[in-house]
Amino acid sequence: MPDRRRSQQFEEAARLLGRKVAALRQHRGLTQEMLSDRTGLSRNQIQNIEHSRGNQRGPNGQPSPGNARLDTVYVLAQVLDVRVADLVDPAVTEHDLLRLVGEQADV
Repeated sequence: MPDRRRSQQFEEAARLLGRKVAALRQHRGLTQEMLSDRTGLSRNQIQNIEHSRGNQRGPNGQPSPGNARLDTVYVLAQVLDVRVADLVDPAVTEHDLLRLVGEQADV
């Protein structure tokens, strides 16, 4: 039987990834369509990541939690000019990430 705590941690990590991608995209002045063009991902895929939605439906009819593939996370990190580790590390919030990006721009 799956560990519910682990499932909740996964869902929170997926939500945090989505918030980070949305915050960075907006910070860079990009629309979802522009990010889609630069990454080769569909706009729907960008929306699903930002809103932590999967393509599958759960037993309750709700979308499953997002689960971006590793290659997708890498291309997003490259285009958004951040480290992959910063996108997936749950200890790094979207606010921390924006602060890091701002400090890098000041250098």
